[in-house]
Amino acid sequence: MTSPSNALARRASRLAGAVTAMATLALTVPAWAQLAAPALDPSKLMQGFPPPPEYRVHIGNWQQNPQKLWSFRHTRELFPTRPLKPTGPVRELPLSSRDSLAQLQVGSADAPLTWPQMLAATHVDAALVLHKGRIIDERYFKGMQAHEPHLMFSATKSMAGLMGATLIAEGRLDENAKVGTVLPELADSAWADATVRQVLDMTDGVRFTEVYTDPSSDIFPYVAAMGWVPPEFRKPGSPFGIQAMLPTLKRVEPEARGSAFRYRSAATDVAAWIAARAAQQSLSDWLQQRLWSRLGMEHEGNVMLDPVGTEVAFAGMSASARDLGRIGQMLLQRGRWDGQQIIPEKVIEQLIRGGSTEAFKASGLEKSRPGWSYRDQWWVNPQAPRSFAAMGAYGQRLYVFPDDELVVVLLSSHPQPIAALVDGPQLAGLKRLTESLRAPR
Repeated sequence: MTSPSNALARRASRLAGAVTAMATLALTVPAWAQLAAPALDPSKLMQGFPPPPEYRVHIGNWQQNPQKLWSFRHTRELFPTRPLKPTGPVRELPLSSRDSLAQLQVGSADAPLTWPQMLAATHVDAALVLHKGRIIDERYFKGMQAHEPHLMFSATKSMAGLMGATLIAEGRLDENAKVGTVLPELADSAWADATVRQVLDMTDGVRFTEVYTDPSSDIFPYVAAMGWVPPEFRKPGSPFGIQAMLPTLKRVEPEARGSAFRYRSAATDVAAWIAARAAQQSLSDWLQQRLWSRLGMEHEGNVMLDPVGTEVAFAGMSASARDLGRIGQMLLQRGRWDGQQIIPEKVIEQLIRGGSTEAFKASGLEKSRPGWSYRDQWWVNPQAPRSFAAMGAYGQRLYVFPDDELVVVLLSSHPQPIAALVDGPQLAGLKRLTESLRAPR
């Protein structure tokens, strides 16, 4: 007879195989993620009527490798979504007269790499580089095409943060307000006494674990509630939907509230709920009104929904590389676009300055990201070349370099959801890129 503990461990292991880490932190690679992927030809995924069983992509395998090569570009075919539709004429991104980056050396003397080789080695699907508003490099890998929206995972957090920060700058949301006041639905939860600012900067102190090797980790019931796993993985009677799950979080780390950065996806969904309540519109409606209707977007994007219609604000947005480039360019231009102030300039100034470096040190991430901070759901690097960035699992990146008039978009399907596997070569490559752009021509 199988013991309950063994059954629970096996259940967690199977669930971990269906749901990989969404965080961009450098986590230990769990055993299930180290297993060799089946020898499948990615070009045959979802081909046929019906596709052969081994080539079908579904809710139980969509984050596995190589199934993610298809699923990250087709989330609207796996989950309910709300569309982000371009309106009006497309705002073209002109080409630069500079040479492309095909021969740019971004490796070391011991391990020479060109820019394209570095992108391929870090499993990039799409890369776009804008310098002074012009395209100096645009590349697609593994069959991806320019018009395809790509899942951004936790880079979505930064879009929710942008909404919240804009509402604060416009005087429509008080950053010092208590969460329980703004959202009475959370008045009996651990979120109640945290401030809006603390939630946006993830210093709220609410205890929430994202450990994929621990069957008791909070992330398992959370992703089950939002519909990212097959129904059989949901515990009978458990909360259904993100907004039903959030009030169940009751524990607080008092020493962390307001003073320590703790990266947890649940905080983003609270931030998005707060912003939606203040704006009286959903995150997707705000993105549509503020960005897709005003930036001359080229392609349709989308935002994933949970089973009851709430947006998956922490990881559910998809967009094309070019449209993310337009967002980055607008932010680079201090929120202005074609003579309009799209995002208050104050918001961008605060992103450049960043959040509390002391709170970031308390997270334990100081060694891998020295001097960094987290502000309004954006990662801020004060080291030259300075940047603020939206970052997501498996290598999703939107970098804005305010001192270098540079925007870089990287959309990826890395086999692992671990930031350390892409940050080293990519950050070194980006530093070399900025040096080359500063050099006299």
